[in-house]
Amino acid sequence: MSYGGRGRSPSPGGWPGGGQGSAPSSRGASPVGSRTPRGGGVGPYGQLTPAEAMGQPFTGQQTVTPRQRNRDRDWIPHMVVSGAIRLGGIAGLVLFCYGLYLLATPGGGSSSSGGGAVSSDGAGAPEGSAVLVPVTPGLRPPAADPTGPPMLTTPIPPYSASAAPGTTEMIIINNEFSDGVVFCRGPVEGSLNKVYLDQALSKPVVKSEFDCALPDSPAAKQWGVGVPGGSTLAFGLRRGERATVYIAPDGGWPSGACWYQDAASNARVSIAKGPMYMSEVEFTIEASGKGAVWYDMSSVEGVSGGITMNYTDDAGNMQTDVAVPAKFQGTTLQVVLAPGIGFPTVLSDKNRLGSCTCNEWDIDSPECNSDACFAGCPGSLVDNPCGQHRCRKFYAKLYQDSSSYCGWLYAAKAQTYCWAMDEWQCNDATCGYGGAGQPEADCSSKYPKGAAANSYSCGRGMNMPGGKESELWWSSGAGCKDKMVNGVPTNPSPRRSGGRIQISFENLPWLHEALR
Repeated sequence: MSYGGRGRSPSPGGWPGGGQGSAPSSRGASPVGSRTPRGGGVGPYGQLTPAEAMGQPFTGQQTVTPRQRNRDRDWIPHMVVSGAIRLGGIAGLVLFCYGLYLLATPGGGSSSSGGGAVSSDGAGAPEGSAVLVPVTPGLRPPAADPTGPPMLTTPIPPYSASAAPGTTEMIIINNEFSDGVVFCRGPVEGSLNKVYLDQALSKPVVKSEFDCALPDSPAAKQWGVGVPGGSTLAFGLRRGERATVYIAPDGGWPSGACWYQDAASNARVSIAKGPMYMSEVEFTIEASGKGAVWYDMSSVEGVSGGITMNYTDDAGNMQTDVAVPAKFQGTTLQVVLAPGIGFPTVLSDKNRLGSCTCNEWDIDSPECNSDACFAGCPGSLVDNPCGQHRCRKFYAKLYQDSSSYCGWLYAAKAQTYCWAMDEWQCNDATCGYGGAGQPEADCSSKYPKGAAANSYSCGRGMNMPGGKESELWWSSGAGCKDKMVNGVPTNPSPRRSGGRIQISFENLPWLHEALR
């Protein structure tokens, strides 16, 4: 479990540990880790072997048998025969001929369908048509060449202010290696009541056909069931397609997140309940003219692809974040298949170094002072100034090594979180402890009552009250600073003024070449 301490803006309802002045985030907002088995499914890497399911490097070439290749079309002959028997006469003959047509059509008749709710780039699909793959058990869109360049079939039109001033459109694009699904979650009950599928703001996303929090919805049947609280939208997108939703001027989207899953791995295990071992976008969107668009890219779980996100307001001002890293160097990191799911990923330190068994922070406990605990930095550590400080010291050292996970992403100028509290970076290896006018390096100093774990973990600020009367810490300078990549903070927060949010999930060819 990880928390989204940001240190930049108060979050609605507060965060575990309280009083830290952290910005809104989706981390820890719902039971991440819940997985829903979806049956077999063969993707571009074939069936998972036991070693691959444990996250080991892919070492062998898997084959796909004709039976596996054709099994998704087995329902068509069954439909043809049973329909002909039951209908008889002319009607049966028509159905029989239609079935022969389906069998002769590549993909077995899999095509986009839908009812005019979400915009799409699909070939032959007019702007404004929905993109929802037919709900057919076992049928999935074909996987594309993993190394092929993603191409939009039609360009996205230049942004122009909406007819309803203050409305924000959110465009979600699949530029990944394969057809798949993008899940977008709003974990707070009722928080998406003013998010719509159409520009006229007449078709709410809540309880729509795309809301997979409803077990009986078409999206849930196709892509898996999301968490029961709030709403989780599932947009089935072929490569190059896009979906668009609209946020009303007085609406918002607190603690939101979007993540991509390819169709083949989704056929095995749906991650509709929460992202695992993958990159994601996190955001909190406040009312237009009154709040901000808080957002960040997160690689806290792993790097499974690239992401770009930008916000353009009604005045044409644009804020952009990009996390599309080049391949890592050295042998510390590896491309593996996500344990038990099967998509290619580079696992983060929290998923490489084992499990933390510290349930309650103890300054001297070996269980709380392991690399696994520092890497994952769960609530037992992150809510304590000393516990969080030791997490920060652990990562301050790794940042100096470009072959480490965080060092690689930072050197690659990926504007993304590599661990849970990555909005700040330590100024040096001491991270604000052990010097004059600072807490003791071994955390033996007494903290003032109510000391915010975030700020006191590294001295984010100056002249902060110490543990003794009239004592001030960090009078000579802070021990940490905002993490900046290309002059942009990890969690930008431009003011919201209508505009357009664009989120694009990008292919990383080297990620897939490593498994060939």
